[in-house]
Amino acid sequence: MREEPTVHGRWREYAVVSLAFAASRLALHWLGLQFNFSLDWMWLSDPADLQDRLLQTIYYFHAFPPGMDLFTGIVLKVAGTHAALLAQITFWLLGLVLINSIFYLARACELSARVSFIVAVAFSLLPQSIYFEHLYLYEEPTAALLCLSVALFHAALTRQSVRLWLGFFTLGAVIGVTRSTFHLLWLAVMLCLGLWFSTPRDRRRVLAAACAPAALVVALYVKNLIVFGTFSAFTYGPSSYAHVTVSHLPPETKAQWVHDRRLSPFAALSPYAGPREYLQVYSGTPPTNWPSQLTDLDRPTVHAPNFNHWVILEANRGRNADAWYYMRTQPFEYATTALHGLRDFFTASTEWHPYTGTERSPHYQHRQVLGRYESIVNRLVHGFPVAPVGLYAFLPLVMIWTARRAWRLLRSSDATAKAQGALLGLCLLNIAYVVGISSAFTFLEESRYRYQVESLIWVTTALCVSDVLARVAITRRRLS
Repeated sequence: MREEPTVHGRWREYAVVSLAFAASRLALHWLGLQFNFSLDWMWLSDPADLQDRLLQTIYYFHAFPPGMDLFTGIVLKVAGTHAALLAQITFWLLGLVLINSIFYLARACELSARVSFIVAVAFSLLPQSIYFEHLYLYEEPTAALLCLSVALFHAALTRQSVRLWLGFFTLGAVIGVTRSTFHLLWLAVMLCLGLWFSTPRDRRRVLAAACAPAALVVALYVKNLIVFGTFSAFTYGPSSYAHVTVSHLPPETKAQWVHDRRLSPFAALSPYAGPREYLQVYSGTPPTNWPSQLTDLDRPTVHAPNFNHWVILEANRGRNADAWYYMRTQPFEYATTALHGLRDFFTASTEWHPYTGTERSPHYQHRQVLGRYESIVNRLVHGFPVAPVGLYAFLPLVMIWTARRAWRLLRSSDATAKAQGALLGLCLLNIAYVVGISSAFTFLEESRYRYQVESLIWVTTALCVSDVLARVAITRRRLS
């Protein structure tokens, strides 16, 4: 058991971690690494609407969870022409939150301060950590907030503080309205875990802390049900399901199924199709009295299709039926695709974009600065024992070991041990959840999704490796 540091010692440890992070980011800035503040992502509304009609735009935004849309609008309103700088500072702070959260989790798992420092700083120097921290995408916020939420979960269990529980559930709600991976069901599971691991006298506090954050997420679902007829945080999901289902049909088979009306006419279109393409096959009656956020074919400020158009809402209803029909009639083909997705989930997450290696990649400028370093790390991590998965082939062993350790700790009568067991259990649950849902319902960009739980993988792996090395050292001493 490690000796618990004093308050002064604890803050000094976090100060050292933060200084190391700041020094690395200053060095990267000096090398010329730039922040890619692109606003033409399909999950964003037109910047002019966000700046001039933020509340209305958020209210009528249905395609994706509105968290990043809302944040973008606030940044544009507050900073104006300096919005890119404010976004960059925010993402640097998120990186700082992430590295300190990793350090906290490592220390909570009883790793030494030195080992915890190495794990946290090494993670912050990964190519994917640097690239996503310098790209205006939801992966960095999700990864940072999820890791922090796990740290707050452990702290709340240890101290039984209403404020810490409120922080945990608030972060869960923010993640739920920002990233489509984390649905209302996930937040409900988080509440169940909080209740399960708490003592009976503390469960009322947990419930009280969860009420307001849960109400926020439910309100989004209810709003979408009332306005758009779907009880969900977003409506674009069926287009993602198309990647892993009907998109894998041979073109002639797909055309025949559409002709036979086994699939909707939308199945013939690319999941990335814009409203113009959908309107060519839509046979229904166009709705009336929708605002421009739902009727404009393009987002004029960024010269990109408007994926929040009303016809895409209608199309995704058809695509949802297409996906379920495919899974019912082609279960083995679907399983094969999901297994391929599982393999792709563990490939290099810096190479997730379809235009990797070209100037159209969002990481093109990053690669101009750190491309050689990225290649070296990717070869080391994803080359052995079997490419392109690499060292992640050992993850099942790490998860089995972590599950056994968590079970042993949870059976202990010591409250500190139980809290550590609950922490490890939550890490495993989030890892398994993201791996499973990313492989089952998405395709082509799975390696990017791994970054959401990469920090939790690192913490559990570091703990496993540390334990193995400690046992080897003990065995050697016994034999000598």
